[in-house]
Amino acid sequence: MRRLFKRLRRNFNKDNHIGLIIVLIGLFAFPLKATEKSEKKEKEKVYSSSTSLSCILTRGNNNAFSFSFDTVQDLHLKKNELNFKGSIIHSNSNNQERSEIYYTHLKYDREISSRVYLLSLVSAERNKLAGYNLRIAFSVGAGYTWIKKEKIEISSEGALGWSSENNSEKIIQDDVNDGPIITQRSFSESFVSSILSSKLIYDFSSAAQFVHQEILFLNMEDIKDYRLNSYSSISASVSRYFALKTSLQIIYERKPVPGHKNTDFFLLSSIVIKF
Repeated sequence: MRRLFKRLRRNFNKDNHIGLIIVLIGLFAFPLKATEKSEKKEKEKVYSSSTSLSCILTRGNNNAFSFSFDTVQDLHLKKNELNFKGSIIHSNSNNQERSEIYYTHLKYDREISSRVYLLSLVSAERNKLAGYNLRIAFSVGAGYTWIKKEKIEISSEGALGWSSENNSEKIIQDDVNDGPIITQRSFSESFVSSILSSKLIYDFSSAAQFVHQEILFLNMEDIKDYRLNSYSSISASVSRYFALKTSLQIIYERKPVPGHKNTDFFLLSSIVIKF
């Protein structure tokens, strides 16, 4: 009887040890699973916002004011993505307007596979000093992600659509007595258009990022009439909600509005508010 009792006692102690080990594994595994889920939720962020601001103000012998505002809003819902962008560049010097540039677009992406997606885009822009009072475009197409890794992402898009423009042409008339006389003539046109673009996003670290994008806009009724928009930026986070960014944008027009230059250059240093 004593031997039987000792055996039962030993087995009971062994079972207790096994049960204790199972409980400890469960306690450690649960927070690990919770951490993984929270990380996954952070990666699958539904809404994100980024707004850039820059300003220059001078008073005294020179009265100048320059202001730029750029905002990007992204909404992700399963396989759907909605992207809104709006930007303003405004400057004046000695009470004379120098620049007044507006741009906005609304873009919708529908994921087909891990690499392929469909898209639709509506955009509007205005730059009176470059000769266009209003440009509106609507396009539909598709995109393809060539590379998508932890630090680098490369994608391309192509779309076909319709564009409408209202432009102001400069007419210069020579006058012997008063010198050249500049007048403006407004005209409108509509045409079939297409857009080809490529984008590179590279993360130097979790706090620093480089973005480069090339956008080619084509007038399908006149292939020689095209525009190339080149955009590059580098940003560095200083906290969770703030970053510093320097961006360079060059817009080249093969056939600018008559009386205007074919290249515009923008270099901006901004503070970014993000969440």
